[in-house]
Amino acid sequence: LSLYDISRAPGIAADMSHVATAGEVNGYISEKLGNALQGTKIVVIAAGVPQKPNIVQVNLFNTNAPIVWDLAQAVSKDAPEAHILITSDPVNSTISIVTEVLKKASKFNPAKVW
Repeated sequence: LSLYDISRAPGIAADMSHVATAGEVNGYISEKLGNALQGTKIVVIAAGVPQKPNIVQVNLFNTNAPIVWDLAQAVSKDAPEAHILITSDPVNSTISIVTEVLKKASKFNPAKVW
């Protein structure tokens, strides 16, 4: 399991490594995104801020879209065969961002974007 976050992933990975499984857990910070994606088969993009009652959709999009775009760029380069699950709000727009980034990189497979 590779975890990526701009700052907290190594600590979260340390906490998760105590789970009794045979798997290995690694945490990566911002400049190591490519390392986190190497050999990845499934990518979950749950980045940005969540939907809250007082947040206007356009503000939510303006906050989360650049983050999702950057992650999609990295996936297209470092994990082009991975399945990608996008949960970042607004989901209907962030899925489109990932799709377009992958299409531009000639890496889009509609069966692998959820």
